[in-house]
Amino acid sequence: MSFSYRSIVMLLSVIIFASLLKLAFFAVPKDNTAPMLNAQEVRQDLYALLDQIEQHSAFYALTPDKASPQLKYMASLIVEQYQDMTPNDRFAAEITKLLNSLKDPGAQVHNFNDQSGDLPLTLRPLNDQWLALNSSNSPINNDFPFVTHIDGLPMSKWVAASQAYLPEPAKQSQEMQLPWLKKLNLLREDLGLSIKPYVLVTLINDDLQTQQVTLALPSHEPQAQLAASNQEDKTQDMSVLEFINQLSQFERSEFQDVPHQLETVNNTTVKLKISDLYAFELDRDLQQELLKGMTHPLLIIDLRDASGFSPKLLTLLSRYQDADLNNTLAPNVMGFAHYRRSPELRNDYLQPLNFKPLAALEYSVPRLKSLTRNLPSVDEDKFSPWYIRTKPAVTPEGRNRLALLVSPKCRQECEWIAYRTKSWSRANLIGEKTSGDFARQYHFKLPNSGLDIRFSSSLTYDAQGKLLSGAGTEPDIWLPQNSDIQWQGLVSLVRSAKPKTQIIQTSQPTKLAQAKLN
Repeated sequence: MSFSYRSIVMLLSVIIFASLLKLAFFAVPKDNTAPMLNAQEVRQDLYALLDQIEQHSAFYALTPDKASPQLKYMASLIVEQYQDMTPNDRFAAEITKLLNSLKDPGAQVHNFNDQSGDLPLTLRPLNDQWLALNSSNSPINNDFPFVTHIDGLPMSKWVAASQAYLPEPAKQSQEMQLPWLKKLNLLREDLGLSIKPYVLVTLINDDLQTQQVTLALPSHEPQAQLAASNQEDKTQDMSVLEFINQLSQFERSEFQDVPHQLETVNNTTVKLKISDLYAFELDRDLQQELLKGMTHPLLIIDLRDASGFSPKLLTLLSRYQDADLNNTLAPNVMGFAHYRRSPELRNDYLQPLNFKPLAALEYSVPRLKSLTRNLPSVDEDKFSPWYIRTKPAVTPEGRNRLALLVSPKCRQECEWIAYRTKSWSRANLIGEKTSGDFARQYHFKLPNSGLDIRFSSSLTYDAQGKLLSGAGTEPDIWLPQNSDIQWQGLVSLVRSAKPKTQIIQTSQPTKLAQAKLN
């Protein structure tokens, strides 16, 4: 069998390419986080953290005179408390509390394995009580369904301890509290309780009768973890042909979580779930589903986990907005933003967030001054010039209604959707207050612990110069977040909600008893 010149060249190219891929596997070091840190490593990481915050955090630059001594004091407490070997997950928890002092809803800590013992039951809020559920979401005791104390301390103590790990806007969110309430041993240390392989839970019923139950904590099995690690190593040590085959089947991450399709609630109402706003922009079929849903008398969109900076969804939903009857200087202005100056950032840093320079408006100098007269004065050495975002050029149409489910996990462009639709007379926000996370984030890794740190590097303001970042948007109808929403009951609540006018006055959101949905 003879080979042509072209076939030989192609074969040699494939062999060379495969060899380069194999070398890349050996050249790239494995990124393993240290399980324990000594006192010097803790100090080094804290020094690096404070340095990065001072250089790149937008929230820090708002009040540096107040933030700097507070951060240094909290860092000194961590150094003083952890003089010996410190578990990486415990250090991550302390860093989380330190970052939360910035009141930055975008502050996050990633890349660590939580080895602390978890609560061996699931807590679910029900009005002012907490249901104690098993892995099947059934009460662990049908006769005593509610939990009042854990290890002899009332639930209010545990809730307060969990709030230390949440940024300011999310402290009252039951949804955001749940993951931290699950971290039993972590909260035990914070509350000064001893670490035991079991937990004592006090249950209560509607007749105020109580019962105590002792539950064993799930044990961390080193052998099982070692086997999983070995299996992971085997998976990583694949052949080059297998790697090339995986590359050929690679899919963009935004398409891996396929959004739900339009679903019917009743003959007048449909619902749609959207989580990835980038994927929505590229998914013509899902956009058509949305447009189809907008023809119904009531469309419910679940945005509780939505993120991404694509403006496509807000543009389509703007058909529900009210006609702008105010003859203001710039009725098309939606908001302003600026970012924390840094040598590595370009002047188009906010372009992915749909902002543009003020000069792009082509207004006269007097008009620009009048437009920005309410914006706060800032240190030009720390912040960029102002950028502006305009409203979608969409004409209102129809008389149909819109209901949006939101939560503190509604971030980035989803925050704009919540903020804009709040003032629309045909739209209702349902759920929990959003966190106010509009910003682009700055990312870096701590040298010793390997923790990935993220915080906001930009700030967002409304058209009147009021800070939106970190404020959040209150829902019209308050609803604790859990997965068993009764949609027909939700429709009834939307229909019975007090009509909204075009000019919204600040008021408390309608309180919703969980029982109304059941």
